[in-house]
Amino acid sequence: MLNHIVILFSMQIRSFLGAVAEEWKSNRLKLFSGVVTLSVMAFGFYYMFRALFFYLSSLDSQFFGFGTALASRLFGMALLAFGVFVGVSSLITGNSSLYRSSRITLLLSAAVNHSSMAVSAVLESWFFAGWTMLLMGIPILLAFAHGLELTEVNLVNGFLLFPFMLLTWTSIGTIVTVFISRFGGMNGWKLFGGISLIAGSGALFFFASGSSTDLVIEEAPDMKLGRLESFVSDLPGQDSGYWPHVLFMKSMTEGEPRSALLLVIESVSVAILALWLAARGYLKAWNNSRAVSARYLSTRFFRRGGRIFTVFQKDLLIFSRDPVQWSQLGLLAGMFSIYVVNLSRFPVDFTNPYWLAVAIFINISFSAFVVATMMVRFAFPSPSMESPGLHALIQLPRGRELFYHSKWVPTLFFSVIPASVLVWLSTSSIGAGLLFQIESVACLFITSVVLSTMNISLGCIFLRRGSGSAVSVSSGQGGIISAFASVAFVLFVVSVLSWVTRRYMTDNFTEIMLAVPIRNSILYLMFPVGLITSVFSYRAGMKNLQKRVF
Repeated sequence: MLNHIVILFSMQIRSFLGAVAEEWKSNRLKLFSGVVTLSVMAFGFYYMFRALFFYLSSLDSQFFGFGTALASRLFGMALLAFGVFVGVSSLITGNSSLYRSSRITLLLSAAVNHSSMAVSAVLESWFFAGWTMLLMGIPILLAFAHGLELTEVNLVNGFLLFPFMLLTWTSIGTIVTVFISRFGGMNGWKLFGGISLIAGSGALFFFASGSSTDLVIEEAPDMKLGRLESFVSDLPGQDSGYWPHVLFMKSMTEGEPRSALLLVIESVSVAILALWLAARGYLKAWNNSRAVSARYLSTRFFRRGGRIFTVFQKDLLIFSRDPVQWSQLGLLAGMFSIYVVNLSRFPVDFTNPYWLAVAIFINISFSAFVVATMMVRFAFPSPSMESPGLHALIQLPRGRELFYHSKWVPTLFFSVIPASVLVWLSTSSIGAGLLFQIESVACLFITSVVLSTMNISLGCIFLRRGSGSAVSVSSGQGGIISAFASVAFVLFVVSVLSWVTRRYMTDNFTEIMLAVPIRNSILYLMFPVGLITSVFSYRAGMKNLQKRVF
């Protein structure tokens, strides 16, 4: 079995290196953009978190340990969030690698040990689930160590133990994946239950060890720090339990060798358990998963309707069968909904006109960037995902127009309405007036319409035949161009919005004075530019489809 694992692992490494070499020859733009994006994010995270932790640590001179305690507990909460995210990613990628990968289908016809295939698939899922967080954790660890002026020994401990902390969470995701597979595959409520189980384990920490009786702030005479003490004490601490981030924080900040040893033993034990569970009865679990997928081939879902609606029903059915697709959409939409619901709870005085203006500007900008992210991830790959049945679709009368419109109309419907409603709810929740609400809804409405048209058109222009993964389509050269184009339009909207916000601030924060600037910005800037961009994108996408030979 060990020899088979080594052979499969070497095959995966050679395949990865070959894919990188192929991308370097045919798609260098993707590699360059990926390196530039990661570098910019790494530097941005480092300086942003370093400034935050340095500011918090500077509070110690006035509040006697408050800043360091707050920084440590906030960093611990961030590590917990990272772990839950990696665990959910391991759950999703583990299902694809273990039970839906074409590589496994090919290996089943070879003389390869089934347990070895399961182990290699689990290792592959761990890599895809954790490599991004492993890289992006480096600048955050540096920022935490430099901001709190920790020693080099503490920093080295953090770098050495951070992979073990992530390994624990990826192993938990694999265990949940295997557990769900024993009940007949990961579909519908089962995947939702798996995600809830991992996320609920993180929530359990807040309830089980969210408060501490230890004195966090050393109170000097005549100082009234009761509320500060209560605030910091109510945050989840790093002084109890065997959670991975608790052991990690103890070892990094306090240099406890016992905590480091416990973290290593915990991560290795959970990883071995995950590998053993995945290898045990793997062929039977794989067959059960494939059998469950076959049961969902019924056409009873379809009802009478127009041609566009029929294609949309087919897309919706295929989308519901792919847990990677709808689970990622659910995670992104869920996180954005949580942001909308909790916006009014931010510790900001929204009754102050200045902070209200800043909050509305940031809220619209953030919402627009979220819409751009969703469009590049789900709208752009949509035309390429039609390629298996495209040859039959274009044989219909006006089949190319039907192909474009069947992707464009549902994208408009599922982006414009939710985005407009959510931004209206978030704006009204902080006490914004009618003009601010009109401004927010109009900006998101125009942005959603333009980005929908732009991404569907670019998806038709950069159509990839034979690609079964929406992730690979959105991360290709066309996806990169679509991302830059979407961000460019969002930056245009944000620039116009900044002009309106400045007018509001210079007019003594009088909302009634915004009527003319909002009308001018929408009617004479956003609407014309958005209309021209949409028409140009629509014509370019349709023209490409008319000339393309399939």
